[in-house]
Amino acid sequence: MEGRQSKLVASAGLMALLSLVQTGAAFAVATAPSLGTAQAFGVLGASTVTNTGNTTIRGDLGLSPGTAVTGFPPGIVVPPGATHVTDAVALGAQSDATTAYNILAGQACDFGPFGPTDLAGQTLVPGVYCYSSSVQNSGTLTLDGLPTDVWVFKVGSTLTTGPGSTVAGTGSKCNTFWQVGSSATLDTTTTFKGTIVALESISIKNGTTLNGRALARNGAVTLINDTIDPTACAGVAPPGGVGLFKVFGPSRIEVGGTSLLTITFVNADAAVATLTAPFTDNLPAGMVVAETPSVATTCGGVAALTALPGDSAVTLPAARTIPGGSVAIPGFCTLTVNVTAPLAGSYLNTVAAGALQTTVGNSTGSSISAELIVAEVTGVPALSGRATIALALLVALSGFGLLRRQGN
Repeated sequence: MEGRQSKLVASAGLMALLSLVQTGAAFAVATAPSLGTAQAFGVLGASTVTNTGNTTIRGDLGLSPGTAVTGFPPGIVVPPGATHVTDAVALGAQSDATTAYNILAGQACDFGPFGPTDLAGQTLVPGVYCYSSSVQNSGTLTLDGLPTDVWVFKVGSTLTTGPGSTVAGTGSKCNTFWQVGSSATLDTTTTFKGTIVALESISIKNGTTLNGRALARNGAVTLINDTIDPTACAGVAPPGGVGLFKVFGPSRIEVGGTSLLTITFVNADAAVATLTAPFTDNLPAGMVVAETPSVATTCGGVAALTALPGDSAVTLPAARTIPGGSVAIPGFCTLTVNVTAPLAGSYLNTVAAGALQTTVGNSTGSSISAELIVAEVTGVPALSGRATIALALLVALSGFGLLRRQGN
């Protein structure tokens, strides 16, 4: 049956090509949706983003409305990529991802419902492929067409891959889209192509390469020693040079609580990057270094760190170094310090473009931000006036009864 369906698809592709030659009209109705601000993101989660091991993201990392991004470092975001956690940029990207999801879901099917639920061994021409339920790729799927052609896969339920599976062929990762009605799972050592926009979660297992994006609308994104690369598509700058990103852990605390601010410096140049000027991160108004700063760095050099309780900034001195690396495996080091805030509110910690100055260049692109949410202390609510009087009467009556028992 699968062989017959493959022949049908090939025949459809031949008919499409003949139609294109004879009439100048394209067969496939597939169109690439605008991703808006989500275009720049390699990973975008809704509830959490969790990483284990040395994951590399070329492009932005984002989360909204959740607040927990963990595992960065050792995971790294290659410059000029930035990290956006529960900020306006991440919120806007989620809105744009939802718009793209709906546009994809609304496209008419060229092939659908498409028969093979396992795409292994298939060679598919451009078009919209529709699946009412789940689909998998346990082997090699080949996308055969021009780099400007578009493939859209509308998956009603789950998308899964097998270990070592591949999406190959001349089709461009920039014009391949997977609209997933629930969740997607890419198994170990998968090589995948295209932008995944999932209604729920995306799980990317150990050693997988995703040439595209993982955009989860309502759930989590989990990563393990992976490479995510949305670059070389329009609007996304190629990686390289030095840069930084930052996270608060946790990203939500109560008034007077403590969060660890981690600033990760990244170097995609082969040469060691030596700071030619001090790098200073000025904390937002109201945020200060905690009573126990625990300031530390893994960046090379002997210039001393200084961060005293109540300070409003933390500085990595000049002459400190960031290890060399490459675009594939950048070098990195960290600067960490405990921070706190005495008042509830949203604290946006921002570093301007160009703030990191080194012997192999300066950080470029947009400013880098991370947000810390400080909430009021939770506990027993204050009593109303009537409740206070009632409690006092209860205590008095209890005491009177105790005295009477003692007198008997």
